[in-house]
Amino acid sequence: MTNRLKEMGETASWRLLVSAAIEGAKKNGYALKRQPGRGLSNTWEVSKGGETKIASVRTTRDRWIAFPPLEEGKRWKTLSDVELVLVAAVDDNKNPQNVDVYLFPADVVRARFDASYAARIEHGHTVRDNYGMWVMLDAGDNQVASQVGSGLAIEYPAIARYSIDELEAGAAETESVNVAAALEPDDTEGEAPAFSTVAEVLAFARSEIARVTGMSSDAIKLDLKIEA
Repeated sequence: MTNRLKEMGETASWRLLVSAAIEGAKKNGYALKRQPGRGLSNTWEVSKGGETKIASVRTTRDRWIAFPPLEEGKRWKTLSDVELVLVAAVDDNKNPQNVDVYLFPADVVRARFDASYAARIEHGHTVRDNYGMWVMLDAGDNQVASQVGSGLAIEYPAIARYSIDELEAGAAETESVNVAAALEPDDTEGEAPAFSTVAEVLAFARSEIARVTGMSSDAIKLDLKIEA
């Protein structure tokens, strides 16, 4: 079993996912124009029926999406400034064959991220400002702090699906592919924060392991050995 997106590389797979998101929105009647002056932030003006809204485009190869909290969870980088969230997600994180496109109201996404943030804090997880916090698209277990807020893809089914074969073959319009190719991945919103102590590094590692495994961070014990 091979992961085709992993094999094609980080940037190429990101571009393929973005082109799918843009094409999916177009096929649902939206006209899109990337917002200038936003650096690496993948933010677009989307228009339909005479109404224009601002959308954040997100891609995911594991069906979790991230936004960084600000001001200790009172605001969210990018998410607090948009009205829609357009997501391109693989159908399977281990053996992806298709890309599903979702369109979520930003206020619904914010509510789920707020709930996830509150649950993590309540359970003693470390959540840092300006570093991506993840919420699962599919249904999860709300008894697990890191899975609170999950299920967006259940409440809002995909608006489009493309096979990786057709995306690679150029089934998406050339304009969409060229738009995506002109961008670089929005890695500024998920970059690792700077740590000043070993304790901070270990706390962050426990938080990430809890996110991946669905376990409580309190149940995760890490041993550190430093050899001079």
